Amino acid sequence: MPASQDVSNERYRLTTKVTLVGAIVNLVLAVFKIIIGYIGHSHALIVDGIHSFSDLLSDALVVIAAKKGSQSPDENHPYGHARIETAFAAVLGGILITVGIGIVIDALGKLTSGDITTPAGMTVWVALLSILSKEALYHYTLIYAKRLNSSILKANAWHHRSDAISSIVVLIGILGSILGVPYLDAAAAVIVSMMISKIGWDIAKESVEQLVDKGLDPKKVQSIRNHIAEIPGVSQMHMLRSRQMGAEALLDVHIEVSPQLSVSEGHRISDEVSAQLTRSFPDIAQVLVHIDPENDEAHSSCSHLPLRKEILLDLEQCWADLEQAKKIEEVTLHYLNGKVSVQIIMPLSILSTIDDPAYLAKSFLSPADNLGYIENIELLYH
Repeated sequence: MPASQDVSNERYRLTTKVTLVGAIVNLVLAVFKIIIGYIGHSHALIVDGIHSFSDLLSDALVVIAAKKGSQSPDENHPYGHARIETAFAAVLGGILITVGIGIVIDALGKLTSGDITTPAGMTVWVALLSILSKEALYHYTLIYAKRLNSSILKANAWHHRSDAISSIVVLIGILGSILGVPYLDAAAAVIVSMMISKIGWDIAKESVEQLVDKGLDPKKVQSIRNHIAEIPGVSQMHMLRSRQMGAEALLDVHIEVSPQLSVSEGHRISDEVSAQLTRSFPDIAQVLVHIDPENDEAHSSCSHLPLRKEILLDLEQCWADLEQAKKIEEVTLHYLNGKVSVQIIMPLSILSTIDDPAYLAKSFLSPADNLGYIENIELLYH
């Protein structure tokens, strides 16, 4: 099994473990809060119990997303399934927004109807238990979210935190009602529901930005730029683009190398860029490096120039009457600044048959000037 798949399986295992712990706690709390809320006449605690039941739905979404997202790439998904996790995080954010709005509507209904009751003292302890349990779940889940760089676990951790905040409001409301401020519960519920909706909005917004290929944080991008600039063989760089794919980041970048380098050396430099970035930035999973002999943003494009076969045919016609052209051993073409520079390799022995090497070079260049796309012609001997 590939190492990448082992990592995905371990990621799924840990995500499932963390989520199941949260699901068990949510189930127990939901049942307990609804029962005690009903017995103790606390409408706020009953609503908080319903809120906890909604967490079970989010826990199920997390497990499904982790399972789907851990699948290895296939023919239809060559980049893998990591964005399923991001999509589910957006859904989870939507759930938080919906729950927050629902609490607002319920609280406003209580305020306008005047249906206010004083809860029993036992509800205070249940609300306090809910606060401590959900805050503990928040820290527990966030530890693994950071360890796995998981957006869906991070979203679920903040969901636990929103539940803890919700239970704090419930506790304040219960205590306020017991101490003689009957409307405090409903008023506080409106405030906390707006906070829950804000957390959901932030999570959904971040997830949607990932889905539409928003780039990495500018500070991190600058750090990546600085790292590339220090790699031997890289003279300049441009067109650095980044995007997030679940917990992984993907990059593509154009780097400039000396135009006289061989293809194999340029390729070796590109391999080094990719290797160093993936080692230095653990979340970067893939780097696509494009090798340029010049800054193709600043210089004239060479895309309109003919390819090698056509150029050699043109030159052959230009040199049809040049006897020394038959001795050419190798031709190297350099596409630079919208023109083609030609480098010709000829045997050293040919120098013994001519009186003026400079005149020979001119004999090759002059006929080719009429082609229009030739910058210069250089003769080399070996």
